[in-house]
Amino acid sequence: MYQPFPTQAPGAPLRVLLVEDSPVIRESVVELVEANGRARVAYTTDSESAAIGELKTNPYDVVIVDLRLREGSGFGVLRALQQHQPDTLTIVLTNYTSAAIRKRCAELGVKWFFDKSSEFEGIVDLISDPQRTPRG
Repeated sequence: MYQPFPTQAPGAPLRVLLVEDSPVIRESVVELVEANGRARVAYTTDSESAAIGELKTNPYDVVIVDLRLREGSGFGVLRALQQHQPDTLTIVLTNYTSAAIRKRCAELGVKWFFDKSSEFEGIVDLISDPQRTPRG
């Protein structure tokens, strides 16, 4: 059975891992995600290897991944998610939104895909209601 937030204790905020290369976008996402008190960004990185290390050692309820990173790629993070935390709510937030990119993300288990330029705030709605129907 699907558990939308496997690590969340009753009443505790969701633990979020944010993998994003832009400091400005990172800051904006943290503010957006933490605004209603429902979630807390527990770790941020702009590196594939650091994100994978986190996924191997710490549980997360939500992982938000950009595809272009300072070091490595978001695709590597998505592969690690499948291996280490397959039930985690995974959100891709990127400027690379072609049909081919969306298809590749879907193949890696991503059900939620947001365009940074036009769907940014959809992350908050999703975290507030994880049972929503995925868009891809």
